[in-house]
Amino acid sequence: MTKMKQEKNILMVAYLFPPLGGSGALRPVKLAKYLPEFGWKPIILTPNKADYYYANDPELLKELPSEIKIKRSKMLKAAWIYRFFNPFRLRRIDKIIKKIFLHPDEQIGWIPFAFFSGMNMIRKHNIDAIYSTSGPLSSHLIALLIKKRTGLTWIAEFRDEWFEDPRLDFVTSFHKRLHYRLEKMIINNADRIVTMAPVFARLLSKHNGNSHKFFTITAGYDPKDFTDDSSSWYKEENMQKFVTVFNGVFYDTFKPISFLQAIEELIDEGEISQEEVCIEFVGPNTANDIGTKDKHGICKFIGFVPRKKAIQCLSRADVLLLLLSRERGKDVIPSKIFEYMASGKPILSLIPKDGDSASIIKKTNTGIVADFDDVNEIKDAYLALYQRWKKQDLPWKTNWKEVEKFDQKNLTSQFADILNQGVHSSKCLMTQEKTKK
Repeated sequence: MTKMKQEKNILMVAYLFPPLGGSGALRPVKLAKYLPEFGWKPIILTPNKADYYYANDPELLKELPSEIKIKRSKMLKAAWIYRFFNPFRLRRIDKIIKKIFLHPDEQIGWIPFAFFSGMNMIRKHNIDAIYSTSGPLSSHLIALLIKKRTGLTWIAEFRDEWFEDPRLDFVTSFHKRLHYRLEKMIINNADRIVTMAPVFARLLSKHNGNSHKFFTITAGYDPKDFTDDSSSWYKEENMQKFVTVFNGVFYDTFKPISFLQAIEELIDEGEISQEEVCIEFVGPNTANDIGTKDKHGICKFIGFVPRKKAIQCLSRADVLLLLLSRERGKDVIPSKIFEYMASGKPILSLIPKDGDSASIIKKTNTGIVADFDDVNEIKDAYLALYQRWKKQDLPWKTNWKEVEKFDQKNLTSQFADILNQGVHSSKCLMTQEKTKK
């Protein structure tokens, strides 16, 4: 796509934004970084003091052009709501408050403040379009209110599913209907729906069968993130070991139980040496979260680190671990997969073989796919990678032509095309309505 001659302004409603870090903050940051190259000037709306979040990475702000405006609005934090209704902070009462009152999520206290701030920014900056990204889902409700008031083109982005999310707990049938209707309102009022996996588009299209409304733009990688390999902070003690790195968070439905059992059996059988292997978990998970005991003491828990250091961990690894259970959804595409691919290191992909993630791994030739729960398959895959490391084989033969399709700049170009189509369609519709009158 060629650069646009006339710059337009887009209001980006993003709760997860630096200084908050993690994968959720990366999407709006990377869009804001590259959209100016395609004729769109981002103006960010985000909370001033967000609720507690496991990831903080203020360094991400340095990636943004200096001219980008960021409005940090006030919000009523969930912690204050809990404190008001439950002054003694009994955990059981907090859970009841959350299940009954905090819908669609704990960030509802941001909605009124963000709406008024957003309207003020629209008056000041001649906004041409609105973008909102979830989670949290409250971001979409803010954009919906602004859309209703202004009629501006609105792109709603879903990084995950909503109504079908297995982590949602509907305490009553009323709450179930509420989420369904809110989701339907968003889908029917947004001009374009962008999802980060095709399966999410299929789930959301139950409310609206207009195929021209739905687009999939996956997560991606930024080549500029892989140009600096200054790893002086990184301990050298594991440099002579076969290091497997998992970067991110794992949940109840995909803990690395079968993976660790497979390695334990390989050690017990004498196929691999306990002294030569190391599994590093980079992220907020701890030894209590893996769901099994580390019998041979091969696991290390690095904790959450800023993005730059997380990339360095990938660069230092011999193998990268990808986990996705069938319960989470075979067609979910974890965002970490693309940075794994960009590192050039082989990926041990313990994922459903018939899913979209497996298809991407195979097309890009970036790793080995084995079933998440099949211990014997995992043993064979891990052993093959371990033996390859022992022989010091040539670098993994990645299909870089396929990998480059997920370059952040290419993805932003696609997003800009969707924006331009949406704005053009809205202008045509307004012209038709004026003609009728």
